[in-house]
Amino acid sequence: MIFNKIRIAYGEVLEHFKPILRNAYQRIYSYQLDRTTENESQMREAINATREILEFFANHLPYSKAKYIFALRRLDEMAPFDLIMCFDQAIFEMHVWETLNELRIKKGEWAKNNTWSKELRDLLNERQEVRHNDNLNVEEEFLISGTPASRGSAQGRACIALDKEHFHKIAKGDILVTTMTTPEFIEVAHLISGLITDRGGVVCHAAILAREFNIPCVVGCRTATTTIKDGDQIRMDAISGIVVSVIQ
Repeated sequence: MIFNKIRIAYGEVLEHFKPILRNAYQRIYSYQLDRTTENESQMREAINATREILEFFANHLPYSKAKYIFALRRLDEMAPFDLIMCFDQAIFEMHVWETLNELRIKKGEWAKNNTWSKELRDLLNERQEVRHNDNLNVEEEFLISGTPASRGSAQGRACIALDKEHFHKIAKGDILVTTMTTPEFIEVAHLISGLITDRGGVVCHAAILAREFNIPCVVGCRTATTTIKDGDQIRMDAISGIVVSVIQ
């Protein structure tokens, strides 16, 4: 219903928004091709020009999605990389697929195909308190991000296992953290509830293994095996590609 309001009830606003949105993405592409100071400045101006309409749409989105729009109020504080990611995610969360298709813009191209920086996650207040049914206060803090390779989510104990010699540490329900899997990891695939790797993309061995066993998987995190510690309680979101620590 929320997204139908944007697509249907505010069709005229979207029509007005199209050339502004097209210009913003054109400036992003120009900056990606030639990262000069002038191109960066033009990109920032073009993204800033979208804010008025984006904030209008934000009134019809839950905060978890609208926060990317609100964060653009601080675009001057963002590095170019973070600005592109935040803007692209803001557009992605609006679910205006038909408009994006008309503009030949891929859905979440920048936000979904790149890793999130810690600075941007902090800016978006990813650290937060939630209350579970057991009435325990739980804090979550951003750790790493990567490329979602097998969709889903998992929460549990992290187990660092770099090769077969470490397999004895893996217990049922653990989230396996490794540099990259090899065929030997099939032996423990039935035990793990999630898989996180330093290296790889959507067609790497870990991604194929995870999809075969229907395990949530985030690959290409670069520093997973050094940032995450054995025994850490973590939660992984293999839709957005985010891994956070869970502190009770």
